Amino acid sequence: MNNIHAHSVLTDILEPKGSGFVGRHGDDFMLANNAQFVGFSTQVGPEGAVYVLDWHDSEICGGPPRTTSSGRVYRILPTESQANDWDGRYRDLGTMSNGDLVELQRSPSAWHARRARVILQARAADDNIDPATTAALEKIFLDDTNVDHRLRALWALHVTSALDESDLLVALADREDIIRAWAIQLLCEDRSPSNTALERFVALASNDPSPVVRLYLASALQRMGPESRWPIANHLVAHEEDADDHNIPNLIWFGIESVVAENAVRALELANRSRIPMVTRHIARRLTAEGTLTELVEEIGRNAEARNVLLLGMRDGLDGQYDVKAPANWATVYDQLHDSDDASAPIALEISLKFGDEIAARALLETLKSQEADIADRRRALRGLADRQTEAIKPSLLTLLDDDRLRRDAIRAMAAFDDDELGKALLDRYSDWGAEDRLEVVHAMASRPGYGARLTQAIQDGDVPRSDVPSYVARILFRVVGNRFLEIWGPVETLTPEKQVALAKTRALLTGDALDKADRGRGHEVFKQRCAACHQMHGEGGKIGPDLTGANRTDLEYLLSNILTPSAIVQDDYKMRMVHTKDGRFFSGVVVAEDDRQLRLRIANEEPVAIARSQIADLEVSQLSMMPEGLLNGLTDQQVVDLFAYLRSLEPVTAPGTTGR
Repeated sequence: MNNIHAHSVLTDILEPKGSGFVGRHGDDFMLANNAQFVGFSTQVGPEGAVYVLDWHDSEICGGPPRTTSSGRVYRILPTESQANDWDGRYRDLGTMSNGDLVELQRSPSAWHARRARVILQARAADDNIDPATTAALEKIFLDDTNVDHRLRALWALHVTSALDESDLLVALADREDIIRAWAIQLLCEDRSPSNTALERFVALASNDPSPVVRLYLASALQRMGPESRWPIANHLVAHEEDADDHNIPNLIWFGIESVVAENAVRALELANRSRIPMVTRHIARRLTAEGTLTELVEEIGRNAEARNVLLLGMRDGLDGQYDVKAPANWATVYDQLHDSDDASAPIALEISLKFGDEIAARALLETLKSQEADIADRRRALRGLADRQTEAIKPSLLTLLDDDRLRRDAIRAMAAFDDDELGKALLDRYSDWGAEDRLEVVHAMASRPGYGARLTQAIQDGDVPRSDVPSYVARILFRVVGNRFLEIWGPVETLTPEKQVALAKTRALLTGDALDKADRGRGHEVFKQRCAACHQMHGEGGKIGPDLTGANRTDLEYLLSNILTPSAIVQDDYKMRMVHTKDGRFFSGVVVAEDDRQLRLRIANEEPVAIARSQIADLEVSQLSMMPEGLLNGLTDQQVVDLFAYLRSLEPVTAPGTTGR
């Protein structure tokens, strides 16, 4: 595989796991000495050489190609190849007989086997395949002991139109699971499997011991009619051993998602049979989003085994919504759940709050105040009450500012209100807190007009340093406060002369000699302080921004432009959305997921926030990056050099005093 940012060809090692494979990094195969190398396709040729297509352009991503005619192909071959040679290896396969092409299905060279199948397919289209050729392929498929050879023969029979349904139905009982799996796929090739095939699929879904076969059955659900999916899915979801598989639960859901909303009764029957929690939860979420609450609540009341998962799905479906009308049967079921001593009680309490239940609100307030309550329960109670803008939590919010475990959650919750007392409390304690808490305050106070005016004044008075306010927050403050903010801040969307000076100064610091002598270990410490909240590198850090491990980090100009002028080029996935809700609150973040019902934003280092589309008054796509400008402010020259040296390191470096690689 190619890494376009590192200008390299890498290897991945695939290891079997469950229904498929997982990959891990292997050794670097080739590192280019040309920054315009942009490899994008890798193939093995007939002689065993590796062929790499190189786009060869100085514009890697984020803009249109600068050159369109400079692509090239590299052929990489060792001086002494260990590939086995044989008579005819370099012949023109198009001149070979059908029998020779069939025999190439046993070749150790995948290239020759694949090319031979293409030629056989072309000859079949011209009606140039004789019975002897088909018989030879059938013999390999039926008698060969090598499953790879058998699979190649099956593919060759298929592309030469030599298989009929009866052959594939027999293959459904083959001794090899991959053959059974491919028989399923080929029977669904035209998206209209026969009734006989569907009956066999149901039996396989129930009894086949192989996760590979169940994977192909789950994948086939999308290639059959809606009515045919239910009996197969009913058996697939009963395999508890597939609950943690990294493929099967997702593919089952992809196969049934479109039919769940059409038939709530059958969907709930499926959820009742399911031993795969993810599928059960998604069914409940989808039914909730469709407004099918009465049937879902009834199932929650009678299905003790799946109750908690169904409740979680119902909560997911109500995320971002408050004062939803409760179904008529909710009160009865809630009374039953509220008195239980299992995990269903707190989930039901959260859901009841979304239905506008004042009793539930008081219960959650008691949980929030209780020092004995589990910290996770207190955090969920705080979030739920704040999202509902429950006035009674305001005194608790002030108290929680002294609690290290919940302070950040309390600051976020204050953004639900535009309250002078809360805003004053945040600014009064601002200088006492660390950088992460101060950033939370800046985010909270940029969310509403009253708070925004206080924050603007604090910036003018010097109580909140300008360097604490990221550029994307400055843009929100302009929207929230108006021209008054610009009078204090200045332009918020231009490359100011100050930035140009900073760019030139930093470039002058980062000489080759300085970077060679830098302490990458100390650079790692700076990375943890300034970058790791949003970015991962070598497996460490957050996931808000792109993973930097595979980025073009060896290119100094790439790092300079992205750190000092992060908004110059912003990929679509990281363009900031600015949302103004009908209750007067402002949000800004990058989209995690969206549908017709809600928008989910990741806001700085918070968990994603769900915003109901019905509550959005205005939505704007910004060209500014979430990444703050001024990232290097407050660092010494040596810290800047150490940070850049660490960012360019090809291997993890953690210990100060390390120069590394």
